[in-house]
Amino acid sequence: MAQKPVAIARISRGQLSPVSAWDAELLAELPDGSEFDLVPRSKRSGAHNSLYWVQLGRIVKATVAWPNAQKMHDWIKLRLGYVSPIFGPKGDVVGMTIDSTAFDKMKQADFNAYHEAAIQLIAAELGIDVADL
Repeated sequence: MAQKPVAIARISRGQLSPVSAWDAELLAELPDGSEFDLVPRSKRSGAHNSLYWVQLGRIVKATVAWPNAQKMHDWIKLRLGYVSPIFGPKGDVVGMTIDSTAFDKMKQADFNAYHEAAIQLIAAELGIDVADL
């Protein structure tokens, strides 16, 4: 099952606040009293990650080719080969899983390369220049 996007927050003077407007929107959708297990993130760019998700959201809205940004994200990872094999008991490949781009799974340099490849894929297959969004 694909990993659902999560809001990113930053601690400052003992208070948590969303890193971007997109993160604030995700948090606003949660009911009051929600509790969380907080996991510190690497120094990967929250702004870069948020930009990526905003871009996907705009493309989904404009094209209606996917029901949501997460489904488009899965398509991008699959098309770019961010997958790992699932092996059966006899060592044969019985399926594939889509890899994660989560902060704890991908360093910033790797995300830079991934994002650039995603932009190129979107331009090639959808004819959309992401810079115009």
